[in-house]
Amino acid sequence: MNFSAKKIAASILDSRIPIASLIFSVVIALPVCAEQSDPPAGHDERFEEIYVLRSIRDRQEVQDGRCAASAVGFDPYPMDADRRFSFWSVKSRPADGLIVDASNRRVAELRGCFGPTDDKTRQNFHAEIRMGSKVFRGRGECQALLVNFPEEVLIPVRCQIVLSDLSAPYIGGLLITNTLTSGAQYGGETSPPGYTQASIAIIRLWKKH
Repeated sequence: MNFSAKKIAASILDSRIPIASLIFSVVIALPVCAEQSDPPAGHDERFEEIYVLRSIRDRQEVQDGRCAASAVGFDPYPMDADRRFSFWSVKSRPADGLIVDASNRRVAELRGCFGPTDDKTRQNFHAEIRMGSKVFRGRGECQALLVNFPEEVLIPVRCQIVLSDLSAPYIGGLLITNTLTSGAQYGGETSPPGYTQASIAIIRLWKKH
């Protein structure tokens, strides 16, 4: 469903419609450096895994009770609280990190629950993520940063959750997204067109020493 900029801006201010659906992201190209340096000496990657993924919101059947307050720790939105996202691996340009393929392969799935807060620009966020044999959960928030930017109907959003309930050898993690919401709810095409839908997410998983 497409919405006018006025309707979307109004929905954020009165909190009747969730401010962030985790459905769009801004991909930022980093400047090419004249010199390249080697990774810091002594860095040990055995205790950490880092994933850079793109999320796309998928249609799904709502599961009764999945987003109940007793399950997620906060009151969900009365409508559209239960959302599902597919995670896709990305390819970047080695010279500067520019993402050249934002939907290389589907590698994970996120089931999210969303609810309002006292701040009309923020919403509660609970997630369950399945990535191969890994299953983990987390709770955090999404924050609307701007309205109608970089053009009408677009809203940049930042989401973050602390991850827990991981099986050994993992002890925890963090998920942060660079998200851009718009008039389109599902799929990989933006409205207005020309942007990357949905989020670009960074997941860091930490292992026990």
